[in-house]
Amino acid sequence: MELGLLEELKKQNKISEFFSIWKGREFVSYPGEKQLIADLRKIADGLGMRDGLILGCFDYRDMSLAFFTENIEQLSGYSADFLRQNGLVGVISALHPQDAKEHAEFNNRILREFEKASLSEKRTFEASYTLRWLHKYTKEEIWFFVKAKPYFIDEDGNYILDLHIGLKITNNESLKEYDWSFSYTKDSGRKITFKKENLDTTLLYLTRKEKEVARWLLEGLDSNEIADKMHISVNTVFVHRKKLLKKLNAKSSVELAKLLTMQDLM
Repeated sequence: MELGLLEELKKQNKISEFFSIWKGREFVSYPGEKQLIADLRKIADGLGMRDGLILGCFDYRDMSLAFFTENIEQLSGYSADFLRQNGLVGVISALHPQDAKEHAEFNNRILREFEKASLSEKRTFEASYTLRWLHKYTKEEIWFFVKAKPYFIDEDGNYILDLHIGLKITNNESLKEYDWSFSYTKDSGRKITFKKENLDTTLLYLTRKEKEVARWLLEGLDSNEIADKMHISVNTVFVHRKKLLKKLNAKSSVELAKLLTMQDLM
């Protein structure tokens, strides 16, 4: 992406739109926050920052980069000053055009699911993604595999800081496009996993009632309990369940539950 896109993103306030869920949010301060960043510096120093390994930490209160290892400049051509000044906007502007929008959408997908989780569930979120930076000068595609997770969540359950650990992929001939997955563990002990490869566009055609039935099914309710929750008849619940099976091409209730856990039902 050219620098012009960076200015366009700023002018149109696109980043705040990507993360509109954060608008008007009041965050709980944490006295030990500076120590968290200091700890990351110690970790980076301890790793010796091998070639191709980067660490970064976004602050979702103002979309800044709270911490990052400055070897990113040698890898991407983008200066440390540029990233400090522009934060998340700068990072997105430095990505391959095909990956930039998808990366923002992926972050939004995680945040939507994160908002629905309990505080204990939020602490179990983990994500991974594969994307390309474009070198500022050579325009070389630089592939990274990244693992990410929450680094600090305030007492109200707000996502404050995350931690990304990225590894440059040198053997990237087979890589063609942005890829992602994320997961978390429910309080019940059930692990919920979302993968790009398992997204089913059929979900776009589910009605509001079908999505509501699906959410209750994932909570473990039977048809009678769902009928009571939704103030509808058990027969109507059966009709919705039958339509869910057909639309998601599931052969059983177990397969249906598995497919639904991979979808965004909001």
